Amino acid sequence: MPTLYLVAQDKRQQEALAEPLAGESLQTVVFSCVSDFVSHEGFDEVGCVVIDLPGPPTFLKSILRLRAALPEHLPVIVITEKADVTLAVQAMKQGAFDLLEQPVEGARLVASVLSAMKVSRARAARVRRKRELIARYQTLSPREKDVVDAVLGGRGNREVASKLGIKPRTVETHRSNAMNKLGARTLPDLVRIWLDLDAGHAS
Repeated sequence: MPTLYLVAQDKRQQEALAEPLAGESLQTVVFSCVSDFVSHEGFDEVGCVVIDLPGPPTFLKSILRLRAALPEHLPVIVITEKADVTLAVQAMKQGAFDLLEQPVEGARLVASVLSAMKVSRARAARVRRKRELIARYQTLSPREKDVVDAVLGGRGNREVASKLGIKPRTVETHRSNAMNKLGARTLPDLVRIWLDLDAGHAS
């Protein structure tokens, strides 16, 4: 079940924000301050944050602090006393998913949270895929990595063989083994996987 992380100092505000979302299939975890929230461990894979913040300048600093402390897959919805266009732009630049003005309309809050949950699911899926691909990448031998790098650099088998000091048939074998390990059935599959991996930075 997706998790809503609700951060609001005032208990009445906590209840007011939680009420419109009561009918949704969400697990709600409440925090009374940003410090307690950012020190929380074990964030769920799918979720979002709704945080009630005072106006600037504390407002923007808090978003930055939140975004730096949170996993990438958790969108942050900010609620503040006044949300003009300039402030909204600044908030988005600092990493906020949405900015809502008090008093928050229930339907608007629900729509924003559900939209954020969709984004969270997509982000979490990308994180899982990247993790799986890195695990597969780490099963490649150094020579298999060299061969794939060279092949995707546009070199033919003979050129790769000459560069690495091996036979063209060995190049084919290493490429085939690498594709099997990475789950690539075709060369375009291998290209997409290599791009997703950003293999030059995988460890």
